[in-house]
Amino acid sequence: DPLSGSIISQSAAGKSVLAEAVERLMPPEGVRIYSRVTQNGLFYVKQDDLVHKCMIIEERAGVEGADYSIRALQSKKKLIQAVPVKNPETGKITTETMIVLGPIAYIETTTRPRLHEENATRCFEIYLDQTKEQTKLIHERQKQARTLEGLKNRDTVDKTIVRHHNMQRLLKSIRVVIPFVHAVNFPADWLRTRRDHQRFLNLIEAVTFLHQHQREVKQTDEGVEYVEATIADYTIAFELAQAVMGESLTEMKPPQREVLEACRRLQEERGEYT
Repeated sequence: DPLSGSIISQSAAGKSVLAEAVERLMPPEGVRIYSRVTQNGLFYVKQDDLVHKCMIIEERAGVEGADYSIRALQSKKKLIQAVPVKNPETGKITTETMIVLGPIAYIETTTRPRLHEENATRCFEIYLDQTKEQTKLIHERQKQARTLEGLKNRDTVDKTIVRHHNMQRLLKSIRVVIPFVHAVNFPADWLRTRRDHQRFLNLIEAVTFLHQHQREVKQTDEGVEYVEATIADYTIAFELAQAVMGESLTEMKPPQREVLEACRRLQEERGEYT
């Protein structure tokens, strides 16, 4: 059950930089990058071409027509299409079934502050830090990259990327069990949490999966291998999800809250706020 995310911010806030960082840290053979996907484009890729791949969309506007096929790959983990085909010899038309297999991890970027509900329940909504303080930090990092130290660091960055690629290539398919899963409490006030709860459990599994070589490999009575999640894995998943899923469960998104806060400050300056 791969994870999916939608990176949300205003233009120039760094959406593409974050998506590119994810791309660079993943083995090239495990990534599929698209600038645009037409309505039926994914139905005609090779059957196994997307299996366990991370699909990165440069900008959400380029895939709006393909929403249905992307959601199907996220949820059903495959696309099934019935296509009429004409026999060139007999002239008869028959229907053939075309199948494209998943599962896929999915990442997109967008400037829209609110996602379509069907998409939002399948993706972690990742809002970038758009504060003045974060902009100053980015400016400093951009300057540092132009220094002699920054030039020397580029070699270190390249080595880190290669190490990430090779570490991921060492991961093997293995089941994950969460022995403490019944102790995990999750909000149940909204209907959408039926999917959000599942995504949070998937996040715990993903953390455990990445640590599989630091975990004891066990077997069921039937010989199925698995590793067990630890409280440390839960802690990492909780820290990652706390801010992200908090935004998913709120009615007012960060851009709306910023406008509301600006209105409150304006009222206070005018002495109108009570």
